[in-house]
Amino acid sequence: MKRLLFSTLTLCLFVTSGCDPLQSPQELINAGQLQDAAPLLEKIVQAKPENVKARVLLSEIYDQLGQYNQSVNQLLEAIVILPAQPKDQAVLRIKLAKLYLKNSDRRKAFSQLRLTLQSTSDHDIISQVAGLITDRYQVTKLTEGDSDNYSPNFSPDGKQIAFSSYRTDSSEVYIMDLDGRIRQRVTFTTDFNELAPVFLYDNKYILYIREPKTSRQITITLQGSGSSRIYAGLSISHIFSKKIQELLPIGHGVRAPSISPDRKRILYEIKSGDNLELYEIDLTNVNLDNINPEAVSARQITKNATDDGSPAFYPDQKKIVFSSSRQEQPHQIYTTDINGTNETHLNANPYDCYSPIVSPDGKQIVFVSARHGDIEIFSMNVEGTNDHQ
Repeated sequence: MKRLLFSTLTLCLFVTSGCDPLQSPQELINAGQLQDAAPLLEKIVQAKPENVKARVLLSEIYDQLGQYNQSVNQLLEAIVILPAQPKDQAVLRIKLAKLYLKNSDRRKAFSQLRLTLQSTSDHDIISQVAGLITDRYQVTKLTEGDSDNYSPNFSPDGKQIAFSSYRTDSSEVYIMDLDGRIRQRVTFTTDFNELAPVFLYDNKYILYIREPKTSRQITITLQGSGSSRIYAGLSISHIFSKKIQELLPIGHGVRAPSISPDRKRILYEIKSGDNLELYEIDLTNVNLDNINPEAVSARQITKNATDDGSPAFYPDQKKIVFSSSRQEQPHQIYTTDINGTNETHLNANPYDCYSPIVSPDGKQIVFVSARHGDIEIFSMNVEGTNDHQ
């Protein structure tokens, strides 16, 4: 909300018309009532199309509501209104470029940035353009050498990364800093592989999959099948004492663990009958120093005749998103309430879609999909709209 208010105040500095018509929608925005503010701004724009402040504010509300095309259109109209004010126009072009980049349209974004550079010599604006071009897609390599490193996950404070690595004859769990410096090794086993580590709410503990070591080959499973036998369980290790505690026995066949935003609940897929189903464990009242596996209860979320996998929480932890194949169709993205009700199919298409995750603001879902001959990363709104690479 602060970002929307700031944009309005900024535009008031370079547009001569008063801000009084925006008082009511601004109050609604500050109260978090975007759905109510949007119709008021639409009426203002309809009555006075040259009101740049209203258009920019409406664009940002549309963006917050996931209405990408409407958001873009309002900025394009605002830019046309300011042809004689190149600096103000450049500010709007940068906003539009950011919106394009957010929705993975780099071609249109860079087109706006080129027009911005052609229209101004302002140092601050040029610096903003340079930052968008050089920093947004900067990739930093963190690991070196011949060892296989995979399954990275951030610590709760975002300062460290837990990951699995074949630096020995088995897969072990390590922790590194954001610069790639190995902070410590967490697991020390020779007969097991430790995979997919995640930090718990007490960041002295890491949860991971533990399976008997059969080979040094890494197999990336986008979506498994209940027909395949799995020997894997969930364990928790104290990162300093290295004490290992079993949460779910290896015979359970656990895969794809996913942690909740508060890091107290765990989703996972497990073989149930002839197919994979989704389960949840709540660690809220579990003593991590002395875990009693018999006192840990798992709750089933899905129950049907098809495989469900790759679960992930929504930020509010009331819903989950997952991948499933219904009626022998390609694997698609579905959502359901945490109790297994209100199941929704989001993105009906002829392609396999796997491993969905929800953005921290709860407005986007990112997933991988097998299209155009290979597997790439895609994004869509949480309603299933604006599916794009």
